Parts: sequence; C-alpha cells; structure tokens
Amino acid sequence: MSKVCPHCGVEVDDAATRCYNCKGWITEDVAVMDSSKPQDFLSTLLFAWFLGCFGVHRFWTGHYAIGIAQLLTLGGCGIWAYIDIILLCFNKFKDAQGRELREYNRSLGVVVFVLSLIPMLLVLLFLLGIFAAIAIPSMAR
Repeated sequence: MSKVCPHCGVEVDDAATRCYNCKGWITEDVAVMDSSKPQDFLSTLLFAWFLGCFGVHRFWTGHYAIGIAQLLTLGGCGIWAYIDIILLCFNKFKDAQGRELREYNRSLGVVVFVLSLIPMLLVLLFLLGIFAAIAIPSMAR
C-alpha cells in the first residue's frame, strides 16, 4: 500500500512519515511530527550568528556536549562558532540525530556566508596594517 505526499504528490510507502523526494513530513499525527522532526534552518542560523560563541545553536539542535564545550571555550574563541556558521550556510550542519535541518534556504545561506566574510576581511586588513606599521619603519633603517 502507498499514500501520496501532501507537499509534492509523490507516492510513498504507507508506513513512511517523511517523503523521500521532498523531505516533507507526511504523518497526520501532530505529536509524532513535532517530536521527530529536526529544527529549522533559519532559527538555527540566527542562534549561530548571534549566540554562536555560547553554543546556543548546538543546544538547540540537541548537541548538548558540544554546546557545553562551546560555552566553556566561547566557541573556540569564535573559530568553532564561525565554522558552524559556514556549515549551516552550505547545509552541512546536522542535528544530534544526523538529520539535515528543515527548510534550508540556499540563497539565504550564501548571503549570510558572504556577509560573514566582511568582518574576517576587516580583521585581516587590520592585522596587515599593524604588520606594515611595524615592518616598514624597521626596513627603512
């Protein structure tokens, strides 16, 4: 027996709770749907962007041990949190059960990735300026 996915119309197995084609949830039992579906992309991305150094996005997706580690190290001094943002932007971040996040938006991911490069470039230019300010006068002697 089979049933039809309400999101994309593809026939799926009668016992399936998720469509293999569109990854949509097809179960009618709301309690089962809410407890078994992964967190959504946008909320996880916002948590990572604004509170990533505290590991809030890791707690949100069920990675409690990693969340505690990020909290204690301030996101690996920001590096670990930034890597998580990159993983989120390109849909490589999984929840604690190994599932992709719901409602991934590729356009938003690319925009956030490009915006995240701006502070990195500013920091690199600042460091380059400091290096030049130190190295150029010593080379003139």
